[in-house]
Amino acid sequence: MRIIAGTLRGRILEAPPGFDTRPILDRVKTPLFDWLGSRLALPGSLPPVNVCDLFCGSGTHGIEALSRGASHCIFVERNAKAAACLRRNLATLKLQSRATVLESPVEAARPAAPGGGPFGIVFFDPPFVFSESTEASSPAARCLRHLANAMTVADDAALTWRHDERVTLPETLPGNWRQIDRRVWRRNAVTFYGQAKDS
Repeated sequence: MRIIAGTLRGRILEAPPGFDTRPILDRVKTPLFDWLGSRLALPGSLPPVNVCDLFCGSGTHGIEALSRGASHCIFVERNAKAAACLRRNLATLKLQSRATVLESPVEAARPAAPGGGPFGIVFFDPPFVFSESTEASSPAARCLRHLANAMTVADDAALTWRHDERVTLPETLPGNWRQIDRRVWRRNAVTFYGQAKDS
């Protein structure tokens, strides 16, 4: 795995052992960040926003965001080996001062940006099986309801949800999120959400 743009472009990231995490491929990461850059700043870069990387594994999404200009990232990962790998990546890249690691299940985490500021980008990247059901009683829906109460997001915030391309996600999510785009790269799909505007 490597960082594909920004101040850390070309640096290699360590991946956690085993198959419990699914690092995002370059062919998905490049257009995903181009989309975010176009929405929030310029393609290839990001404004100095706070980022929350949920189900983060080795931190691929959040570290890429920091390389491209994000100011701080809260990483949330319950797997101890993946969290240890993430901390090594942050230390190697000297990003500890711009990162906070919460070793916790996402459904119990309470991510808070430095100074209590809102998050501008939220990466939601659970195991594919987690996204197969989004009914009100599903783990995904319960997790999103918890996050809606546990974190503060900006009025122009974006949320990305990576999932199997066979899955169709809801038009709206708890936390005032409304679907605005969906992209597919082979088996990988990303559904993009923005904050719904008050009518």
